[in-house]
Amino acid sequence: MSKKIPLFVSEEKLKYFTSVNQNVSPNDLVPYILQAQDIYLQNYIGATYYQSLKTKVLAGTVSGPDQYPMDNYIGNALCNWGLMMALPFLKYKIFNKSVLSPKSETADSISLEELKFLQQECRNTAETYTKRMIEWMVLHPQDYPNYIAPNVLDGQMPDRGNPYHNTLVTPHQPYAWKKRLGYGSLTYYDNGMDCLECTHNTVGQTTTF
Repeated sequence: MSKKIPLFVSEEKLKYFTSVNQNVSPNDLVPYILQAQDIYLQNYIGATYYQSLKTKVLAGTVSGPDQYPMDNYIGNALCNWGLMMALPFLKYKIFNKSVLSPKSETADSISLEELKFLQQECRNTAETYTKRMIEWMVLHPQDYPNYIAPNVLDGQMPDRGNPYHNTLVTPHQPYAWKKRLGYGSLTYYDNGMDCLECTHNTVGQTTTF
């Protein structure tokens, strides 16, 4: 017996919202949208909210607070997560006896480095929409109880961290620059709120460790 699997993004939206050509077969795209839902979307919204959305998508009852992130963030992110995952398999085709890279008589195939560049561009866009989705739900907690207070027994808990990857963060001043300027043998942290590389924290809230 076949099982219905909800697809959060239509073929029309995927091709309209990305650079995918109209002649690309849905069979080359749908598997990766489904994978993007299960891997990326579920990771960021958690299994409780994800299963709730799947049930509503299958029943056609997505409405109210759920409709806004679906239309403005989730669908847009999945278009790019899915395309990022599909790109290698649009370039390389798996056949019975080999993996081939088909060539066109009217165009040159891209290199592996160019393919990686396109994947990174898709990732950047997907991460931006994912970040906006998280911010929206955090700012409207009363509308998303399944995200704010998920059931741990459902499995994957929401990853509320920064969705961006491959970002190197460095201090704007060289390491230990204050000590070299003669500030003495300061400890790295002072009262839990100040550090050698930071200015004083003016937020009216402290944490005791």
